[in-house]
Amino acid sequence: MKDSLFLLFIIGVFLLVTGVNSQNPTCPTGGPSSINYCKCSPESPGFRIECDATYTDPETVRTALMFYQSYGLIVTLTVNGIVQSKFSYVPDDFLVGNQIPNVNFKCNHGSNVNTGILIFSVYAFTDSFGECGLTGELIFSNCNLRQFDSAVLKNCRQLNKLAFMDSHVESLIDIPTLGSLKNFTVYSPKQWTGATQRGLSRMTLAPGASLPQITYLDLTGNSLEDDSIEFISDETTIEVIHLEGNNFGAVPNLTGSFNLHTFSMALNSSSLVSILLPNPRIQTRSLNASFYSGSKAINDVALLEGMFGNDVINLKLNMTEFKEEVFLGPLTASNGLIINLSPAARILCGCYISWLVRDNPSLLPQVNSGICTDGRPFESIPLEDFSCCGPESLMRRIDRQQHEIDILKARINQLLIHPE
Repeated sequence: MKDSLFLLFIIGVFLLVTGVNSQNPTCPTGGPSSINYCKCSPESPGFRIECDATYTDPETVRTALMFYQSYGLIVTLTVNGIVQSKFSYVPDDFLVGNQIPNVNFKCNHGSNVNTGILIFSVYAFTDSFGECGLTGELIFSNCNLRQFDSAVLKNCRQLNKLAFMDSHVESLIDIPTLGSLKNFTVYSPKQWTGATQRGLSRMTLAPGASLPQITYLDLTGNSLEDDSIEFISDETTIEVIHLEGNNFGAVPNLTGSFNLHTFSMALNSSSLVSILLPNPRIQTRSLNASFYSGSKAINDVALLEGMFGNDVINLKLNMTEFKEEVFLGPLTASNGLIINLSPAARILCGCYISWLVRDNPSLLPQVNSGICTDGRPFESIPLEDFSCCGPESLMRRIDRQQHEIDILKARINQLLIHPE
């Protein structure tokens, strides 16, 4: 009996040790001399492979992947220092059948469209069976990609992050359905030397395509027009959206973005703005939505709707009006909605602002940085300034309160007739 227990103990220790080793494999030594510039390091539960494209071409990277895959899983592949001379075309089945969670291309194109380009075969990430090997993140950094062919991403059903960081990509046309994609970023902080535009100028989803799991979208710093972001209205899972620095003139309809909690957008052309925010809301976090005007744009808000609670709306717009019919409803119906205006904006006051200062002074703390055309803050205007103003806003307030009373009476009567 003791011998049996001892034997079981030895087997258990062996399994435990081998199990730990399987989670932390050791990088193999040797291999073809051609892969000397592809370095291996442990990364649970497999290997991280980093290749220096200064000395390595795509076929050598494929050779390295074939060598290391026989010893364990490849968790991360990073190709560093990509330049035109050695690494300019990514061929078919670049991942040689591997399923790799993290793939990174880091280029040295110097923010200049004339110093190199990186082109992909449409089958670069698919194997001979048509399966996509991208199972996590695909990130490009400082790469000149020009007109990136979105067909490269076909069948990449497990891709959950796609990011173009400080890279030059002019268009993304007919993006296929990416069923697992959660993070989609095209961040273009500057215009590349020799380029006619900054970043993306056109982006479309393929007919019938969607991003059903998207939660984070960042298109900051591109040259997109309104039609490129129409798809946002159909993405109900999205939580964070950043749209600064493009050529937008309208806010997308966000009524169905039930999970949204962070939104920012710049408007670079003059327009009357309709802001339709989530209604209803699934997200329990407060909503923080920010809107900015370009230096020459005038943007007055014509409509503000949504399900408001303890939220913050930053209207950093070049506004000229703060209308009762737009803002009184959200301010009174919410539980602590804060509206922050731009200190640089100059609002037409006088009788046009009597609805707030005279008739609803309790709402003044919810409106920050309101400045009249004469430079006075809203809260500093004395009531005598409204002595000649008509009672229109007061009458509207009375009518609204009476309507609310009628609704309350109807509910009480219904409860009396049909008690629960």
